[in-house]
Order: sequence, then C-alpha cells, then structure tokens
Amino acid sequence: MKKIFTLILIAILSFNIKAQTSLTEAVDFTGTDCYGEETINLFEILDRGQHVLIDFYFYSCPPCQTAVSRVVEAYEAFGCNKHDVFFLEVTHVDNDEICQWWAEKYGVGYPTIGKDGGGVAIQQAYGIPAYPTLVLISPDRKILLQDMDYDSIKELGAQYIIDQLEQFGIEKHSCDDPVVDVKIDETTYTTITATFTPSEECASYDFMIGTEAEMEQWAGAFCVDLKTLVSEWGIEKTGTYTHTWKDQIPNTEYTIYVSPKDAEGNALPMEKTKVSTEILGGEGVSVIDLEVEVLSNTSVFVTATPNEETSEYHYILIEKAYAESIGVDSTMQILHEDPYALYDIDEWEWIDLTAKTEYYAIAQGKNVNGEWGEITKVEFVTSLEDLIELVENNFNIYPNPATSHINIRSEKSGKADVSIYDMTGRLVKNISISDISNATINVSDIEKGMYIINVNGKNEKIVIGN
Repeated sequence: MKKIFTLILIAILSFNIKAQTSLTEAVDFTGTDCYGEETINLFEILDRGQHVLIDFYFYSCPPCQTAVSRVVEAYEAFGCNKHDVFFLEVTHVDNDEICQWWAEKYGVGYPTIGKDGGGVAIQQAYGIPAYPTLVLISPDRKILLQDMDYDSIKELGAQYIIDQLEQFGIEKHSCDDPVVDVKIDETTYTTITATFTPSEECASYDFMIGTEAEMEQWAGAFCVDLKTLVSEWGIEKTGTYTHTWKDQIPNTEYTIYVSPKDAEGNALPMEKTKVSTEILGGEGVSVIDLEVEVLSNTSVFVTATPNEETSEYHYILIEKAYAESIGVDSTMQILHEDPYALYDIDEWEWIDLTAKTEYYAIAQGKNVNGEWGEITKVEFVTSLEDLIELVENNFNIYPNPATSHINIRSEKSGKADVSIYDMTGRLVKNISISDISNATINVSDIEKGMYIINVNGKNEKIVIGN
C-alpha cells in the first residue's frame, strides 16, 4: 500500500505543481541509455552545436503518456537528432526494463535515461518538481525554456513544440536525410558492399559492421558504449567511399554503424543501417565431397566441396587410432564444436601431421534449416612413398612445401631447363640452370599455391608460399 500511495502522490504532484526547472544555466551530466548502447554527455552534445530538449517524465504519469506522442512527432519533424536539436528523456523513477517498455510502446526513437542509467542524479540536478517538464538548452548552455505549457501541448499537439523550438532558429529536417547516407550496392552469401556519402555538415566519419550481438560483446569487452567503440575502432574516412566486407556469414543480419564528426571533430549522433547476406543452401540433405592429396610425410592438401543444399559445413583431420579410441559420438562432437564454419569450396594445406600415420578427414554440413547432413569420411596415410618423384632421372626437389626457395639435386650434372606452372597450366617462371646436380631457385616472388615444376620434361608437384 505504501508504494501505491507514493505513486498516487507523485501523480497528484504532476498535476498541481508548476512543472519547470529553476535553473537558467545548464548543469552537465553523463548518463547511459536504457538499452546500454550509448553514453550521453550533455556538454558534448551542446559543444557540437546542437540544442538539447530534455523531457522529464515517468511511465505511470498520465500527462506524460499524453505528451510523449507529441514529443516523438516533434523529434521526427526536426530530423531525428541528426541536425539542430537533440531530443532525450529522463526518468528518476523507472528502471531500464520499464524504460524499454515505454520506448517501444510509444515509439520513442531518442535516448531514454532511466534511474539505472543516472536519471536520479539528473532529476535532482535540475530540481524537477512535477511532470512532464520539457527543458530546452542552447549550445551556449543557456536554458531557453524552463518548461513548455502542458495544456498547450495537449490541445495543439506537436505543432506547439515545433513552434516553440522554431522561435530560436531551430530548423526542421527530414529523418530520411542522414548525415552519412549509406547505400547498399551489393550483397552475396559472404560479402557486403556499401557506399558512404557524407552531407556537408559531416567532415569525417568512422564505420564498423557486425551483428548486434557481436557489437555488444565487443563494447562490453572494451568497457565502452557502441558509439565509442565505432569511433575508436572503426574505419575512418572523409568524402564518398565504397567498402566491401568479405568473409561474412550467409543468412545473417548485420548492422552498419556510422559515427559522423563535424569540422571541429565533435561526434554527431550515430547512425545504423541494417543489411543481410544472401541465403545459402536449401532444405535438402547437405553433402560434402573431400579430396585428400598427400604432399609429404607431414602434409596433405585437402579440397572440400559442398553441395547446393549446404548452408555451412565443418571438417577436421584426426588420427584414425585416436578417433577409434574415443568413438564416433566424441569424434563428431569435436567436428560440431569446430568454430570455423565454411561455406564455399575450401582448399587448404595441412602441415605438421605425424609421419607415416593413418588419418581420417571427416566432414559434415548443415542445410538452411540447421539440420546436419551426411557424414563424409576419407582415410589416408601420411607417407612419402605415395608421392610422385623424378626417379627416372634421379631428381630430388625440396623443401615441399617451399617458402622462399627450392633446391634441385641429381646424380647427374649439366645444364637443365626448369619451368614452373600453376594449376591452370599458366607458365609463371622459366629459367636455365648450369648444373642440375646442385641448383637453388628463388620462388619468393611466386604467389602462394600449388604448382607443377617441370625439369627437362619431368614433372613434380610442389606447394609454394607456406
């Protein structure tokens, strides 16, 4: 009963006490919005040249419920916090959960600071006696309006608020006119291309992309809000710029976060653009084809090819003896817990394997419904005896794989022609060596990949770049 009586008393005060602050100069404050996404500092907003309109309210206040729709309409008429005026609301009564409910119920797009985010200290600093109280502050920190007449707001609607702000030179803008326009040019399963076009008031901007969960995780890890995260860790650009993100996850909704700055380096309100990668896979059974080529006693080259039903897949290499000792279920659990999902054809050289050892290459994928498909298992042995060697002419080429050079050794001596071809048959290097018995060839200028080395008509496969 005590709590109910207190709320009733507050509601009565909201009707009978003149709702205004006694201040004529703004008091600085810092608060966190009820979603934990943004830290609001009053003087930072004022210093970048924006006016600030604060709506002091609480959720069970009937006049506040009436006024909020008018405030939201005015917020949209002035450009959604992107231009001359920045709207925010403060409550010293409601926690973050209630504030979120309030914002969603009434369509509040501007920041809401509840008691969990510092609302109590802000209310006390401004000495708000009744609700709602709408306070307008100018960039020079003067309080232009200590409150707006509630009866006029109720009778005339948003137009009354608009008229009050326009008398101070605050101009209306469209919410559709962002400070930085983000145009999505193209999306694929794993790429997103966007073009950024800043407005005249934007001198530079930072941008990042991520899922909402990823961005919140990073912000938490660095103990900053999302806006600070984007400003400190995003890509900084000026002028129109086109960017392509690669290695994104198919079937996933991302958010592009943009933090603009004015000519003085002051941060403007952060903007968000939603974009989704294309849907990959079907509802059928996922099947992964595996091809394993032994390169040496300790390395193999694996090609994994998913079918059209595959949305994502994983594969592992595991020693046969170990897989059989832990059983099928534990082996598949290792594969399912692999954090590196694949989507397209994957070609990869596995090194540092145990020599002359039996292995399994195991793959399994999911369809678009997240259902695991067929299990593919390929057995192989890491053995140099399976490799193609230039036995006929007693050639030996090493190391394989190579990084900066290859050595050619032979029991024979004399001149020889050496040609290096990529896997499409394109000649990438051709040299003549004076003594085939002991020759070294520089390959540091050749891109990473698998190549064919031809020595006097005899071929050898080699991997370069690892």
